[in-house]
Amino acid sequence: MLNLGKKTLDIPALLLTSLEEMNPDELRRFQSYLSSGWMLGFPPIPESQLENTDRQDTVDQMVKSYGPERAVRNTGRILRKMDRDDLAEKLQRDHTRATTWRRDSSDSDKWRRRKEGLVMRRPSMLDVPALLLTGLEELTEEQLKIFQFDLSSDQLPGFPPIPESQLENTDRQNTVDQMVKRYGPEGAVRNTLKILRRMNLDDL
Repeated sequence: MLNLGKKTLDIPALLLTSLEEMNPDELRRFQSYLSSGWMLGFPPIPESQLENTDRQDTVDQMVKSYGPERAVRNTGRILRKMDRDDLAEKLQRDHTRATTWRRDSSDSDKWRRRKEGLVMRRPSMLDVPALLLTGLEELTEEQLKIFQFDLSSDQLPGFPPIPESQLENTDRQNTVDQMVKRYGPEGAVRNTLKILRRMNLDDL
């Protein structure tokens, strides 16, 4: 738990460092990219939530909307779009260094354990729902909606989509139940990993 807390805390600091290198015009431009995020492949943050916000508030909105890891990824994309490759590379370098240090320094890393649980062994009917629920609990509400949308669309070759009506207004537990019921435990794991990769969240 200590390790996870460190991970969650230091990413906002990394993002804030990048934003502090921008002048006010660049910050406004950065925020405009956040509010039109679909162009860059991620859900936009409503303009009203970024209006008259400072750097710290902007970081808070990104982490809240995307989760820490995806906030880093999206920030890098915007910086490159703004021709601030210097900041994008520094952010990526600092993030990689911090992530590597954490992975090397902890054998009980929750992320690695979960990935091994999903990929390295055949899951049993009993442990799969718990593993999947743990994964979905790391998603923001916006990410959960995208995940459910992929389940209800015809994007999983060899697996029938789950009707949208069965996923509407459902929480994480019900989403897991629907997947296991429709795909079986192994199919549910396989499809979850496919969707997370498509969402650039395969680090979950």
